[in-house]
Amino acid sequence: MEPAPPISVIVPTCFREKMLIDCVASLLNQSYPNFETIIIDQAPEPRLEMDLSARFGCEKRIRYMHAARAGASRARNIGVKAASSRIVAFIDDDAVADPGWLQAIADAFADCRRPALIAGRILPLWDGPRPGWYPPQREYLLGVYNIGGSLRPLPAADQPIGANMAGLRQVILDHGGFEEALGPSYFRKRKMVTGEDAILGQRIRSSGFEVVYQPLATVRHHVSKRKQSRQYFLKRHFWEGVTVVQQMQLLCQVGPHLWPHYRYHGREICLGFARFLLPGYGNNYSDPHPAIRMLALSRVFYSLGVLWGLIIPANDTGMKKKCASA
Repeated sequence: MEPAPPISVIVPTCFREKMLIDCVASLLNQSYPNFETIIIDQAPEPRLEMDLSARFGCEKRIRYMHAARAGASRARNIGVKAASSRIVAFIDDDAVADPGWLQAIADAFADCRRPALIAGRILPLWDGPRPGWYPPQREYLLGVYNIGGSLRPLPAADQPIGANMAGLRQVILDHGGFEEALGPSYFRKRKMVTGEDAILGQRIRSSGFEVVYQPLATVRHHVSKRKQSRQYFLKRHFWEGVTVVQQMQLLCQVGPHLWPHYRYHGREICLGFARFLLPGYGNNYSDPHPAIRMLALSRVFYSLGVLWGLIIPANDTGMKKKCASA
């Protein structure tokens, strides 16, 4: 029997000490024997190390690193470079891993033809009752991903999510790592612009590598009460629209003619408001009316975000320079 290959688990964290402790505890409870956990603390002061030491003592499987104000993407890249293993796995600090998470990741790399990335299953861990108005179609923006119980190639339209994914360290490095112009950050002006994991997935796929979905690699992602508010829901959709524009700009997919974008999203805004006012029109949805109305408003705010991203491009990402040199 071949020995279990080592895996480096990378956990970026910032200002969420209690949830991080729960995350790390779930990692130390893994059935898999051969791994290290690299925690990258983005807080301005390295106080977290004392909390970890108080809770876990001199646990040798934990490595602490401090990268002040790094942001999630840069923190993950720091972790990848510091990793000692061929396989690296990623989990968010507000998620907890099932005991068989790492074993399932190792099995996927062993069983599949040429995988470079593994996307795991992400289930919601609601802090309190799930709001009845929350549309099921939009749970993916909470970092939820569940497309069934079979190991299979990841659908072409989907990309791995940083809250639960794994990859070959050298392949990730060869493709530039996580895009540091994107990704959640407490310290950047556009804090909710994400998509750094999707960009990495697209770049690796374009080189011909396989990306697979492993449902047995399951984590449970906290959905805080803050994320269950209507205000957060609409704000998140607005910034998702901005995110899509920035992804397209980073991949040099935005041409000089923007009128088709303006026309399409202007129409989406009108249709969204119409559905909000008439949630029962045509009986096209089986959801309750409050969920239909919020789904309609999500279309409106997403399209507003796209238009805002096109009209007011980011000035802190260097995207024009990247496309000019491509």
